[in-house]
Amino acid sequence: MKETLKRIVLVIFVLLLLTAISGFFYMQKHPLEKVFNKKMYLTHPKE
Repeated sequence: MKETLKRIVLVIFVLLLLTAISGFFYMQKHPLEKVFNKKMYLTHPKE
C-alpha cells in the first residue's frame, strides 16, 4: 500500500513539474499581456 501511495505522489509531482515547465516556456514565447487578456476574458466574458 505504501509503495502505491509513493508512486501516486511521484506521478502527481512529475505532472505538476511538467505543467509548470511548459507554462513557463509558454510565457516566454507569448507576451504576458495576451495571456492576461485571455484570462480576464475567460473569467469575465460579459464585462
